[in-house]
Amino acid sequence: MSLDPLLGQGRIQASGVMANATASRGWLDNRVILDHRRWTCMEADVTWSAPAHVVILTRQGGTSRTSINCAGETRYRGMDRPGSLSFVPANVVREGNYRDADLVYTALWIDPEFTARLGIRNETLPTLLNQRDAAIATALQAFQEDHAAGIEFDSGYVEHLTGFILHRIAQLDRRKTKSKTYGQLSGAVLRRLEEFIDAHLAADISLQQLADVARLPVDTFARRFKATTGLAPYAFILEQRVRRAEMILRAGEMPIASVAARTGFCSQSHFSGTFKRLRGITPAAFARAIPES
Repeated sequence: MSLDPLLGQGRIQASGVMANATASRGWLDNRVILDHRRWTCMEADVTWSAPAHVVILTRQGGTSRTSINCAGETRYRGMDRPGSLSFVPANVVREGNYRDADLVYTALWIDPEFTARLGIRNETLPTLLNQRDAAIATALQAFQEDHAAGIEFDSGYVEHLTGFILHRIAQLDRRKTKSKTYGQLSGAVLRRLEEFIDAHLAADISLQQLADVARLPVDTFARRFKATTGLAPYAFILEQRVRRAEMILRAGEMPIASVAARTGFCSQSHFSGTFKRLRGITPAAFARAIPES
């Protein structure tokens, strides 16, 4: 089996390659693609570029030595280890040498046109090589593990997750730059958003739809929404879905699977996992704890 990345073209010369299974899945007309695989060889020289941005997280294993040049100027000399995070923008040529590689990685490929639609300027995205960011690592790992467990994500979830990762990447090399202060949404706009979310809670709510309701660009909306509510838009929607689920469970007239569908979760397992994460108890245990009238 080839060591070739999922997208792009270039040249790879490798020795001691072992055949490894890959698992990939695309969303939003393949504008966002998840790729999970094991990558094993004694040594490899790689020259590669791709038409999409790629986020790469080393999950297990590593290398005895990694050397990377990007666009002829960005350099890394060291080793890959679990938690190593890289981001290579679209069409940037990456030249790497890897020795004694035996690692499992999760990659997220993102179409630049989709990035621009989220209100993120592609030219502002930095090249990052073998850095660390717990928030991105946790989000990407959970996404892959939930997918492997059979959870079917709606497009809104994938859109918000990708937006979060890209916004965080855009900020990683600017931590010394004075942060901007973003204004809050007006009370009228927030009420309009709450009414829209309440009316469409069982549907697939996208970031673009919310921005349209607020009559703001997506990027400006997302920042102002969090400044106002303390939550990212998708986290706010999840909270509203769980609150609605609590109301239905208290009524005691609907099975758990039906509650999940009624409140917009893509599966009963996704609903149960989210409910337990936000409330510290499963929906079934919550329902059992409700006193009989």
